[in-house]
Amino acid sequence: MQFRAFISYSHADAATAGWLLRRLETYRVPSRLVGTPSAPAPIERRLGKFFLDRDELPSSGDLGATIHAALADAQALIVVCSPAAAASRWVNAEIEAFRASGRSDRIYSFVVAGDPGSRDAALSCFPPALLTDAAGAVREPLAADARAEGDGRERAFLKLVAGLLGIGYDALARRESQRRNRKLAIVAAASLAGMAVTSGLAASAYLARNDAQRRQAQAEDILGFMLGDLRKKLTTVGRLDLMRAVDDKATGYFATLDPRDMSDRALEEQARSLTGIGQVRLDEGNHDAAMSAFREAHARSTALYQRAPENGQRLFDLAQAEYWIGFVALQQGRHDETGVWFRKYRDSAIKLAAMDPNNFDWQKEMAYGHHNLAVLDESRGRYAEAERAMRRKMVLHRTWLRQRPQDLQLRFEAADTASWLGSLALRQGRLADAEKFFVEADRDIARNQASEPENATWKEYRIDSSTLLAEAQALRGRLLEARTSIEAALPLAIALVRHDPRNAEWQVGLGVCRWWQAVLSASPSTNDDQLRMAEAIFATALAAEPKSDRALRWLGKARNLQAQAALARGDVEAGRDRLAQAHAVLTPAWQVRQTEPLRIVLAHTLILDGEAAQLAGNNATARAAWTDAERLLRANADGPIPFERLNTLIRAMYFLGRTTEAARHRQRLDTAGYVPLQPFPTVTRVATQ
Repeated sequence: MQFRAFISYSHADAATAGWLLRRLETYRVPSRLVGTPSAPAPIERRLGKFFLDRDELPSSGDLGATIHAALADAQALIVVCSPAAAASRWVNAEIEAFRASGRSDRIYSFVVAGDPGSRDAALSCFPPALLTDAAGAVREPLAADARAEGDGRERAFLKLVAGLLGIGYDALARRESQRRNRKLAIVAAASLAGMAVTSGLAASAYLARNDAQRRQAQAEDILGFMLGDLRKKLTTVGRLDLMRAVDDKATGYFATLDPRDMSDRALEEQARSLTGIGQVRLDEGNHDAAMSAFREAHARSTALYQRAPENGQRLFDLAQAEYWIGFVALQQGRHDETGVWFRKYRDSAIKLAAMDPNNFDWQKEMAYGHHNLAVLDESRGRYAEAERAMRRKMVLHRTWLRQRPQDLQLRFEAADTASWLGSLALRQGRLADAEKFFVEADRDIARNQASEPENATWKEYRIDSSTLLAEAQALRGRLLEARTSIEAALPLAIALVRHDPRNAEWQVGLGVCRWWQAVLSASPSTNDDQLRMAEAIFATALAAEPKSDRALRWLGKARNLQAQAALARGDVEAGRDRLAQAHAVLTPAWQVRQTEPLRIVLAHTLILDGEAAQLAGNNATARAAWTDAERLLRANADGPIPFERLNTLIRAMYFLGRTTEAARHRQRLDTAGYVPLQPFPTVTRVATQ
């Protein structure tokens, strides 16, 4: 017979069928199996030719002469099974036509989607003709399950090949394993030389056009092996130097290729590999190398999408590449470039959601698109614009929650959005709105926690939501409510740290609870004890995670509060000691990354420096410190002073004797319902010039 097998498939599975055809026609049988007796003939090096043709399907119910001839001239029938195939009359007709020749035992099922065991017509993947024999009796088809939750694509492929060869799967898998191990030993010993071989194969493929497809497949298999199995093994044995060399060679090789000259399969695998390489480089802090890899992935994803703009998966992959480029630009502080790529990602997400309203994963990409732009605007101090984007995201989440009220992850994402809106309202001086959003976030996280009491993730987020709510309540003078919020968070924070004392983020969560206990306590002794515990926790967390901005900032706040308490007792020496410790962590960090939260903590340290100097009788030093604090708080403020800076700025002005100007700023706080946790300084404490 002319064909080893006829591949029957639905148009919806054309990409998978094409992949299967290329794998079958380029597959080389392990040399130790060649010549082994098998029906209908001894095993040869290649599987032979396969029939895959849907270009000229007839419009009538008849399969047509070409299809009938191919079915008659094929040794076997391979059915690519999915819900689309199960609903296809052409696939079913091809099965019936092949079975009519008396070769039911030569029909092989290759499952790519759906549920093989489902009786639901929408989920079943087997066409009706596979579920009965020639006599009409019900049968259970044997299938190679290529789904991730089944055999997986590679294992399923080997099962299919074993069936076509007429041998046991174990025998073929054992030979394949031996061949793979030999390949690993060779490539691991000379990985860089392997890249040269790959480049040579690519060059040979260009020159020998008649053999291009086979050679390209071989080169891609070797490269895929190096970026897949070899890379994992090198990571496992700690050879990160070789792994990076392989990644660098692969990135350089990919950059020399023109996406227009490559097959869809090559583009897909290269885009996937480049994205993985970019993420590794990003984790290493190598932003330039990460950006290079993500841009190469974007070029390939763009070429794939342009070839099939109706293919939603390709648009999805393109959107991910757009996101990663924008994310790296954000990490590098290139905000204008970030905005360009985040807007592209959002627009692609909106287009993707419109392509399939029933694909919820694609629908959620819209929310992520709005979220990214909100984060960008927030980082640039554009709080009103950030809030508008976040409100668009909230509209989507509230709609989806009405449709999926039991979806815990969706409820968490809605709570996170509400928390963002609370923080944005707080930064704009809308304290009542901020508390309302934080209440909503805390309520939804509490519901998740009640549904899964042992879930550490919900406990961690509940601690964050409750402490944020406590802050909003305290700033409105609602101290009893703030204490209640902290009391809800504290036992969860204690339990998490006991569960894993080495988790620095969990330690910081406990420290924040202790800090707020100290601030809200009416007892000086309790205040000192809680503050001492908080400072020790933050110091331990920062030692474990030196790059943690959160641990560093809270450690500075704790030491400032300790200095403030010492100065209030008249202990200038203890206050100065704590302030020096605060400067030791805050000042070097400010020189590296000038974030808004760090600005406010450092300004508070400078104000306390001035108080300590004044108590020691050095008014000139005090005035210089307060002037530095004011200068820091006025810097980079386009237009009105940001609301979150006002409390600290007003204190500096009072100390400098500018009470009238301070009163104008204080009016903004009073209008917002802001109640300072510490009374503003009196005029009698102002340093004279």
